[in-house]
Amino acid sequence: MHKASTLCLSCFLQIEGAFVQGIGFFMLEEYLSNSDGLVIPEGTWTYKIPTIETIPRQFNVEIMNSGHHKKRLLSSKASGEPPLLLAVLVHCATRAVIKEARKQLLRWKGLNESDSTFQLEVPATMSIVKKLQCLL
Repeated sequence: MHKASTLCLSCFLQIEGAFVQGIGFFMLEEYLSNSDGLVIPEGTWTYKIPTIETIPRQFNVEIMNSGHHKKRLLSSKASGEPPLLLAVLVHCATRAVIKEARKQLLRWKGLNESDSTFQLEVPATMSIVKKLQCLL
């Protein structure tokens, strides 16, 4: 864990990296588990890391400092966990898109839009998203 003692390039890179890691966690990283809930390791060959196509084209990071703690970012000793968890926004946005797509499809079919309930698991891989949008 990097201690964010000054506003430096490494802090920004850690924030960006943690956010992209979070995108991987919430949207890409599938793993199999056995009946006991333990992960079945498949090795690194099937691991899907975020790629250049996954990372937002425009990625602006701004660190707001209150001025009370001159040597730390908002009195934080770490800058990795918050952006990792902030990546849940990608999952939430995907869920909102699926919900609207399903409502529109039901509207086109003349059906009740309230029947568009669904569960979006983590990770929400592309095949799951397409299935929930009724595209598969």
